[in-house]
Amino acid sequence: MKLVRRIAVLLLALLAGPVAQAALKEGVVNRIAATVNGRPITSSEVRARLAPYLRELMMLYPRQGPRFNSELVAAKKAVLNDLIDRELVLCEFETKGFVIKEDQVEDEINRRILMMFNGNRSEFLDSLRKSGMNYTEYRESVKKEITVSAMRGMRYERGIPPTPDEIAEEYQKTSSEYRDIMKDSISYSKIFIPAMDPNDPMVTPEDCYKLAVRVREDLDNGKISFAAAARKYSRDAHAADGGKWPSLRRDELAVEFANVVFAAKPGQLVGPLLDPAGFTIVKVHNKKLAAAPALTSPEIKQKVDDAVRRKKSEHRYRQWVDRLRDKAVIRTFI
Repeated sequence: MKLVRRIAVLLLALLAGPVAQAALKEGVVNRIAATVNGRPITSSEVRARLAPYLRELMMLYPRQGPRFNSELVAAKKAVLNDLIDRELVLCEFETKGFVIKEDQVEDEINRRILMMFNGNRSEFLDSLRKSGMNYTEYRESVKKEITVSAMRGMRYERGIPPTPDEIAEEYQKTSSEYRDIMKDSISYSKIFIPAMDPNDPMVTPEDCYKLAVRVREDLDNGKISFAAAARKYSRDAHAADGGKWPSLRRDELAVEFANVVFAAKPGQLVGPLLDPAGFTIVKVHNKKLAAAPALTSPEIKQKVDDAVRRKKSEHRYRQWVDRLRDKAVIRTFI
């Protein structure tokens, strides 16, 4: 595992453009990203929030380029605005004496580790370290988010209860959001091209990336079948089978890889993606999504009820936050 991580860092250093290189180097520095009425928002908070987006973008765009840069800038802007909104609400309610139970914070952190790191706490802590944020700081950040959510609920999510028809309509639109997505499964074929050739030390990661791009072009142009390309170029355990992998559950895949392949349609080619040790081209065959829970479940019905109330309150909430922005002194430095 340590060797894989070292190779991944080498790949990023060799292939990354200026934005990704800056992101890698900046991890140990914790500057002030913005202030809200004098309350600081640190760059480590921004990086920690931005980390999942950055990992996916670097996988999708190994050489970066204009699209990578524009999507990264948009993601950073959205993250910073969310953090500013958070501080505005905290400023408004800090004298209210609202208390968040410590076990609520731990439950939320564990939920995020499960969703973003497949439950791997070591990877989560490693990600925090790279962002320049320690666990205590991260925990405080999560506590603030829970506090804001709770205080928002106190102010704007009390109102006329949803009607049965509104609940049924919302469930029809969003039932898939309540699935246990970790039980989703997918089947695909894969071509893996390692970044280093053990038989030829002169071959560079750049050469391997160019080969992956050429293979993808040949696949797109119909010059070679996926199975034939896998047998010829792939270097993993399933190359001899034409690159076809057995069906896997989402929780058996790396989070970023799962997010990318589950977003693809059956028959679609994806890649070349930046793999921890090289480059990957994937052809998705089919996906089997876990069933949505029934609305008859009291827990699901309550969640749908809460969702309807939040949507009803969103407009009023945004108006309130905009008024807070108008009154606040906000300075941004990134």
